Amino acid sequence: MKKTLLIIFAPLAIYAGSNVAFVECKTGTGRTTLNFLDDDLQGSFKGGTLTIDNKSINYLPDYDSKTGLSNTYSSMVVNMKQGVYTLLYNDTKNLLTFYAIPKSVKKVKKDESGEHYKFNGIIEWTTTDPRNLKKLNKQIWISCKLDYSL
Repeated sequence: MKKTLLIIFAPLAIYAGSNVAFVECKTGTGRTTLNFLDDDLQGSFKGGTLTIDNKSINYLPDYDSKTGLSNTYSSMVVNMKQGVYTLLYNDTKNLLTFYAIPKSVKKVKKDESGEHYKFNGIIEWTTTDPRNLKKLNKQIWISCKLDYSL
């Protein structure tokens, strides 16, 4: 009976303690930044912003707890142990394709409060440029840090 109760209540405990991972990326020049949130490192996009030369595009979260509405604009694949971290966002106006370079993903801090990583990523040329709302004309290489606290 105890095993059954643990199985039933385990998902409730995970949900009750869920936290958000903060991903902050910027180029060496600082002209380009990408910041977004990932719920519990589970590939659940919670919104973000791409900024190039002080022009920004804001991306909607996959679920809005205030309105109860969800969208299918974003898709993420996350497996930090294997160095896999991808984000595809595609609404009616904007496209964002971002991924980590797997060999660059490094755990930088191991403590009881969460997980912390640094990695290099690429914003693909197909991404909508906030400066002119057309496709970027090249890939953007970007340095990122991910902080996830329990």
